[in-house]
Amino acid sequence: MKSNLSNYSRQTKILWFVMLGAALFALGFAVYQLLSFSLLQFWALGVAIIVFALLSRYEFRIPKTPAVISAGAVGVFWGTIWLGIPGGVLLAAAASLARYGIGSKNKKLWLFEVFANIFSGFAGAKVFYLILQQFAGFQANIVAQNSVSFLGLTAAIVSMAVVHYLLNGLLTPVFFKLEGEAKITNGWKETLLWKSICYSIVILTVSLLHFTFWKFGLAFGLVVLPLVILGHSAYKIHVARLAQKTREITEASRIHLATVEALATAIDARDQVGVGHVRRTQIYAIGVGEVLGLSEDEICALRTGALLHDIGKLAVPDHILNKPGRLTPAEVEKVKIHSTVGASILEKVGFPYPVVPTVLHHHEMFDGTGYPDKLKGENIPLTARILAVADAYDSLRGARPFRGAVAREEARRFLLDGAGTQFDPKIVDVFLRNLRRFEKEIEAEGLAYSFDSQKETFLSADKSNDKGFVHQIKRANREVFTLYELARVFSASLNLEETLSLFVKKIGELVPFDTCAVYLIDGTGERASAVFVEGKNSLEIKDKKVKAGEGATGFVLKKRQPVHKVNPGLDFTFSQTHFAEEYTAMTSLPLIAEGKLLGAVSLYSCEIGNYEEEHLRLLEAVSRIASDAISKSLYHAETETKALTDPMTALPNARSLQMQFEKEVARASRKESVFQVLMLDLDGFKAVNDTFGHKVGDEMLKNLAAVLREQLRDYDFLARYAGDEFVAIVPETTGEAVQELCCRIEKAVSEFALPTGDGRFAQVGISVGAASYPHHGDTLEKVLIAADKAMYSVKASHRQRKQPPILPIETVIVTEKEIISENFIPQREIVNDSFIVELDESHIVSAAIN
Repeated sequence: MKSNLSNYSRQTKILWFVMLGAALFALGFAVYQLLSFSLLQFWALGVAIIVFALLSRYEFRIPKTPAVISAGAVGVFWGTIWLGIPGGVLLAAAASLARYGIGSKNKKLWLFEVFANIFSGFAGAKVFYLILQQFAGFQANIVAQNSVSFLGLTAAIVSMAVVHYLLNGLLTPVFFKLEGEAKITNGWKETLLWKSICYSIVILTVSLLHFTFWKFGLAFGLVVLPLVILGHSAYKIHVARLAQKTREITEASRIHLATVEALATAIDARDQVGVGHVRRTQIYAIGVGEVLGLSEDEICALRTGALLHDIGKLAVPDHILNKPGRLTPAEVEKVKIHSTVGASILEKVGFPYPVVPTVLHHHEMFDGTGYPDKLKGENIPLTARILAVADAYDSLRGARPFRGAVAREEARRFLLDGAGTQFDPKIVDVFLRNLRRFEKEIEAEGLAYSFDSQKETFLSADKSNDKGFVHQIKRANREVFTLYELARVFSASLNLEETLSLFVKKIGELVPFDTCAVYLIDGTGERASAVFVEGKNSLEIKDKKVKAGEGATGFVLKKRQPVHKVNPGLDFTFSQTHFAEEYTAMTSLPLIAEGKLLGAVSLYSCEIGNYEEEHLRLLEAVSRIASDAISKSLYHAETETKALTDPMTALPNARSLQMQFEKEVARASRKESVFQVLMLDLDGFKAVNDTFGHKVGDEMLKNLAAVLREQLRDYDFLARYAGDEFVAIVPETTGEAVQELCCRIEKAVSEFALPTGDGRFAQVGISVGAASYPHHGDTLEKVLIAADKAMYSVKASHRQRKQPPILPIETVIVTEKEIISENFIPQREIVNDSFIVELDESHIVSAAIN
């Protein structure tokens, strides 16, 4: 409504000034009539003005109805009867001024209503006395205690009331009509009955007052005045106290609601959701409830139920709520208890509106397959059906530990697909039709969803103090779940690579870094290597060697103490100075399990200024669990290596040979190729053991293993098969290359001599047989049999050629008598004062006669 008269239309201005003129005329007429008033009448007018000015400031409303009884109208009518037209006009002016007050924002409209009341009072008073003159023959200007017939007085009062009602109810609507803001008939039909009742009560009240004053005279005002003033003062005191109580109740209600909201936020933060979810769900639910025309109690149930619908999740373990993968059937059943538990908690509060059924049944499905009571269709409380839709939509739109956020259209499609089965189709329809309006309200509160272009997913933009208690609760629960996941997964992990990968991943969930390097100590305990590196510069830092005591990580290894707030450049050599320029902070922590130093984990950051104590605490918590797992993985790797490795020669053993053979078979099948298997058997090795002892024999095996390995390519496989036998797998090699390899191996072995002390040496020969896959068999056993036959053929040819003595003459000094006495001479040959003795079918030894 306009407050400046210049903004009104011409017709409105004319009406305004007409009413101003009419009011001034009425006031002028009243003042002129006052000249004939007696002192008692002046006194009565003054008291009446005070009394009705005070009373007109209050509304006397009929309970549970829109009817309001006007004390001002009572004053106007009484003043007209007892003080004539001046009394009616002046009391109308006083009552209007007191009722509307000079503090009204729209003073022009306020003045118009004052003018209208004054004119209505004047017109009503004139009609009152005209009726008395025409129909009752009354000739005086004031009724007061003059004798007037009951019917005449009644007719006059009713006529005055009708005129007052018509003018009072018509002038203001005409004012608005001229401005085009309302129709004249607006509200008349709706209020006609109640206005009639109110004016009837006013007439009865005025009649009662008239007969009271007629009996006791104007002096009765001496009783009325103090009573009204006392009542007014008492009422003001009562209103002040009531206002204070109202403020206290409002504040208590605000605190109560804030407590409920904080509790709901804390619960959702525990579920990694945050304050945005419950508030948005509340906006959706209340919005749908208002569109459907729900009662105030049902709206309150939605408001509180949306905040507390997940309070029962306090009974669900964190590791289930934050599980990143699919829940097991048992875990699903555990989650289902949250609606029942939540309802039980809220029952203790005693809400006066239906919050409990709203929370209890918000996971019921429209087709009766929900929980906890499998209610169906209309049997599900309406508030629960509304909350189900609101909760489902917002849950989809926000990210959860087990999935990313869902786009708007996809979430809408989910509701449409579930209408009639999971959701009430009517509520889904109302929700989607009004979704834009709900989203505008959500956006106005800073809780809108936003798109993360880097992760290509939608996130809920929770801007409500994320650095405050919600953030802290989220971090605390994320820490608990991370440690639980570490303990759970590490307990089943034996692979070192997997263990280290998970370790670094969990560190990243709690502590920021750009590069994370895990160093493991070597057997000497003096050096460590970066065996696993994640993040920036990982390829350059991988396999980096750190000496105990050198750099920040070296200090940690030597002192077994964590470091932080140190210069990252301490960990990089002169050739890596560019790393020192990139990183702004680092921290390092020793990895210790059962008192044994395993290595260290070092974090480097390009963003933060320094790692703080909280970062170090989290890193220590993760590292304590990880250290045991790393120790177990290292032990497992060592055990596995021993299980697949010959402890004497450090070559793979027969078990490892079987595994390698299967790999080569798979590769050959893919490439449609062949590979060679060599059987290698040492000649004369038993004589070495018999002559020099098993210690020298073991040393001979170790050295010959190295000699054989040198003759093979990096990707060829060599294993110790049994005793003095070796097996080699040689892929992608032709027959000629195999023959050349066999000759090279025989030559290398025959040329090797192991010093045994005192100028003596031990030597052996070797026989090599070859077979190919798949020509000689499709299993390891078959191929080895073929290679073994070939090897024995070679060994026989070696004997026929009577190879030169395997041991130099100087190495064994025995007498002929000693040898003959051992019955080791099936045949002998004298060569340069020495002879060759064949000990058995496969071993020979050279001896000199002393």
